[in-house]
This record gives sequence, C-alpha cells and structure tokens, in this order.
Amino acid sequence: MARTRIMVVDDHEVVRSGLQAILGAEDDLEVVAEAGAASEAVQKARVYTPDVVLMDVRLGDGTGIEACRAIKSDRPAAQVLMLTSFGDEEAVVASIMAGASGYLLKNVGRADLLRAIRAVAQGQNLLDPAVTKRVLERLTRLSANEQERSLQGVSDREREVLVLVAQGLTNKEIAARLFISENTARNHVSRLLEKLGLARRSEAAAFAAEHGLLRRERQ
Repeated sequence: MARTRIMVVDDHEVVRSGLQAILGAEDDLEVVAEAGAASEAVQKARVYTPDVVLMDVRLGDGTGIEACRAIKSDRPAAQVLMLTSFGDEEAVVASIMAGASGYLLKNVGRADLLRAIRAVAQGQNLLDPAVTKRVLERLTRLSANEQERSLQGVSDREREVLVLVAQGLTNKEIAARLFISENTARNHVSRLLEKLGLARRSEAAAFAAEHGLLRRERQ
C-alpha cells in the first residue's frame, strides 16, 4: 500500500516531534521531512515532494500562507493543510486564496487530524468547524453590503490588481507581475479597497470570488 508522504512545518520543535509521533504510528502515513521556517519548507518541498504539507500559519521568517503559495506554485498537486492556534477569518480566507486545502486549529483531536490529512490527500477541501462559522459570517456581511460595492468606477488596471490580490499576491509580487513599482502597487490596492468599501485584502479576495473574477481570469 502506497503511503501518503507528509512534511510537517512548525517553528516549535516540540510540536513537530509530537506530530511526527502521531503520524508515524499510522501504516498509511509517512513523515518524509520537517521544517521550522517558511523558506526551509519551500526548499524541502522541492526535494522531498510531499503529498501533504502540515503547515503552521505563523513562522519565524515569514508566514505559512506565503510558503503555501510558493509550494503550490512549484507543485500544484501538493496538498497544504494549515494547522494553527489562530482561527481568525482573515487568515483562513488568505490561506484558501494561497491554495490551502484545509484549515485546522491545533486543539483538534488526533482522530480528526488523521481524518483531515487523509481527506486532503484525496483531494478534498475542509475547514475546522470552529472557524467555518466565522468565515461564513464574514462572507454574509460582504454579501449584505454588495449593493454598496460595484466594479463601476474601477479601472482596468485596478481590476487586474483585484484579481492578483485575490490570488494571494503581495504588493511586491503584484508590482513584479505588472511591471510597476511596489509603491504604485500599494496605492492601487489602497484605492481599490476604498472604491469597493472594503477594509482588508481578504475581503477583496472574497469579493472577487463572489463576482466570478477568478473564474473569468482562468478562462
């Protein structure tokens, strides 16, 4: 039986050791690598080609969201499962936009963790019930204010920026993609959020998804 190859990414060694002990006891799971930093995770993902990456959101040299985006860019088939102590909806939406397949809190039970790993390994998406409610409430609030937000008045360049924000790119990455300065990219994002009546980049990402902009971009 082929084992699911897993990489554990967390900046706390004791957490990595605990997860390895849990996963190593399963016949169908194999921990092939571990990393304590975002840059290390990206490098080791290229070398060890894990099927599933268990990724902490907050790492010493960056974020798990940034590492997730880089890993998915290198290997789209890799499934990233965010495992964190923090359940704020902004981080959840940003993780999903970066390509994560799931988001679990660290207080998850052993059986639920194993079930989640096997689920994402099979291509399923999931969210911890504790954070799903908050995300749905955020999206509901966005929908309730939809009449106050319109793409009318948004320039073609700002529409491009909106799609890139929704894809999880930073201002620096947007600047490189559009061949503009980082300061100009930052200004575009600020004006875009103001025009749409939004407060955060994650809300802009949800707005783009609601209006089918990402789907149209892929087409």
